[in-house]
Amino acid sequence: MVKKYEIYMCETHGKTRPCLIVSPDDMNEVLPYVIVAPITTLERRFPTRIGVRFQGQQAQIAFDLIRTIIKTDLIQKVGALPVGTHVEAQRILKEIFEA
Repeated sequence: MVKKYEIYMCETHGKTRPCLIVSPDDMNEVLPYVIVAPITTLERRFPTRIGVRFQGQQAQIAFDLIRTIIKTDLIQKVGALPVGTHVEAQRILKEIFEA
């Protein structure tokens, strides 16, 4: 099963890129799609981004580019977000979706 905070290579808009799963495990278990935040090496100074090291490179999780994709677009699990970064990810997600 796909789990929140796992990193997968995903097919999005004709490109393969790493994405962080941000949808809750309860949804991931029963729905045919997941919510992801892409990981990019194009750095921007946005408050909706977290800097991470991914495959030996400095990168950012782009929470400002969250999207929903079908699970068949998940190619391969390539890692997971370090546990220490979960709190920061949760903070950003809460800020984005709080009304």
